[in-house]
Amino acid sequence: MPKPKMRKSTETRKKEIIATAQKFMFEKGVHAITLKNIARMNNISEAAVYRHFTSKRAILAAIIDDVEIKMMEAFDRAVSPDADPVKKLKDIMRTHLIFTEKRKGGLFVITSECIHLNDDLLRKKILKVIDNYTDRIGGLLNEARVRGLVHPEMGIKEASLMYYGLIQTAATDFALRNYDVPPISKFEHLWRFFCNGINYCRDVGK
Repeated sequence: MPKPKMRKSTETRKKEIIATAQKFMFEKGVHAITLKNIARMNNISEAAVYRHFTSKRAILAAIIDDVEIKMMEAFDRAVSPDADPVKKLKDIMRTHLIFTEKRKGGLFVITSECIHLNDDLLRKKILKVIDNYTDRIGGLLNEARVRGLVHPEMGIKEASLMYYGLIQTAATDFALRNYDVPPISKFEHLWRFFCNGINYCRDVGK
């Protein structure tokens, strides 16, 4: 007599649903995220999906959280705690570009999709991710300024947004070119442009 299948935990099932939804979003767009499609891909009923996420909006919110967590974890793995702040900024930029390639546009895709949906909750969640990101970059820039590694009058907020914007531009280009030009191929040019913008032209960040 065959053994009955073990029921997966709520946490495991939610992770599977989020992973499937991300796959649909990155490959086909947000319109492909439906309870029917997710249920079919995970070999479960639509009611089972609904037990974990009450709406498509809830799934999209979970995707945003998941991307932010994984992105920040990737940064933590890439950055040496003993490195100077400019070296950390360089390592984060390189890691973010690689992360963007692996996620087929990553945060850019989610941001553009949420703008299209015009959902206030999702908009605020995206803004929170961007704020957390630029706060992290801003903290490193402030440390670099205190240590005299960058221009003393550099605007922390403006430089943080420029940093983020450069990566998002590379992600946009990546998506529009049908994912043919890896964002990491632009890394050296983007980094040098950023260094010029913060008046950092020495070799400390290599």
